[in-house]
Amino acid sequence: MNELLNRINSFQSMSTNQSGGITAVAGGISEALITTAFGLFVAVPAVWFFNYFSNRIETFSVDMNHSMLKLLDYFEKHRETA
Repeated sequence: MNELLNRINSFQSMSTNQSGGITAVAGGISEALITTAFGLFVAVPAVWFFNYFSNRIETFSVDMNHSMLKLLDYFEKHRETA
């Protein structure tokens, strides 16, 4: 939180002093790009794993539903013959 306030104060002082340009904000831009890169480094594999496990669960659910229907058919056929 303190770092955010420091950045806000920096931008306010640049506005007041009419100083600026790319050199004034290059450090903040650099930090933002590094943070974004690390965020993507974490987020992309997380999405891959989420999709992989979601598909595995969906496949398991379909297989269980299919097995349930086969079992119900089996019981239905044996009930009729008894």
